Amino acid sequence: VNAALRQVLDKAEMGRTEPAPDAPAFAVVFASDQGLAGTFNERVAAAAEQFRAATSGPLTFAAIGLRGSNLLQLRGIEPVLSQRAPTSLEGIKAQVPELAEQIFDAYHESGAEQVFFIFNIFESLGRFREGVRRIVPPVREELGTPGERAFSYEPILTAPSGELLGHLVEEYFFIELYRSLLESHASENGARLTSMTSAASNVEDRLAEIRQQFQTVRQETITAELMDVVSGAEALRRDKRKG
Repeated sequence: VNAALRQVLDKAEMGRTEPAPDAPAFAVVFASDQGLAGTFNERVAAAAEQFRAATSGPLTFAAIGLRGSNLLQLRGIEPVLSQRAPTSLEGIKAQVPELAEQIFDAYHESGAEQVFFIFNIFESLGRFREGVRRIVPPVREELGTPGERAFSYEPILTAPSGELLGHLVEEYFFIELYRSLLESHASENGARLTSMTSAASNVEDRLAEIRQQFQTVRQETITAELMDVVSGAEALRRDKRKG
């Protein structure tokens, strides 16, 4: 799809101009509804705050994941759209069409000229990094290398260039939304598994400490009781000798 979009853009001689540095922007932050995921939500919210600080033009936010929405509000960022995050792969498949429509509507209402996705990118179990990607307009360098062909033939553009580009960008947006949700979901669950494993390990360590403390107290109690018995026996022997 990326190569096809770039090939059509090249054929139509479109999309060669970059948005102005202060062009209005719309940013979607991907977080979670559920907790116990370590620093997953805090890190993506911090990335959104850094993005806001680095943006010179008007900026509107949307949030996928209620915990992310709450963290943004604590940072003085009020999302114009706040939706629950999918909690499973099946949920992602089911929610993507509706989420795409809601985000597109909010984007158009904001008057923004570009759309960014801010999300955690999965690297390995328990490891992820924050990422910011511009989705609209697409970054040409991310659509494949020049000369890479998606068609075995030269495409014939019969539809108006603007209409064709609009349809292609919508498809690209849909795919990137799905991809970002998958990346975020994998990062979230990897962070949660690591957090729960760490918590379980901490519980085991704490139980070992408590057992050790119990054994120490028990041994001290037994020793004290034995000393009392020995002292009592010694006192009885002394009394008998005196008698």
